[in-house]
Amino acid sequence: MSDISDTEQPSTDEPTTEDDPESGTPAPQPSTEPPVQPSEPFTFQPYMWYSATCACATNTCTNYNVIQEVPMMYSNNGTNVVIYCGLCSKRCTILSAALLSPQPPEE
Repeated sequence: MSDISDTEQPSTDEPTTEDDPESGTPAPQPSTEPPVQPSEPFTFQPYMWYSATCACATNTCTNYNVIQEVPMMYSNNGTNVVIYCGLCSKRCTILSAALLSPQPPEE
């Protein structure tokens, strides 16, 4: 029979997570930084391909404020152009967009 004082107690200094206790990395905390904003407003031409940069605007996401390149993005009808985050599936803020020249061939 062992004494309770002989057993090793978990240290309160080590980070723990409820999601993955084996990783030893803390769960992401909500950020207090304001979301990244586009430098200037832009208008999309309808039915064209663009390259873009975006950043996730969800402060609890691991990709929050991480600027990512989007090599090809279609503008649809020129309105409601949206990029979604691959981790949290929420809308990203489009920071810049450049019309691809030449445009990819239609299939």
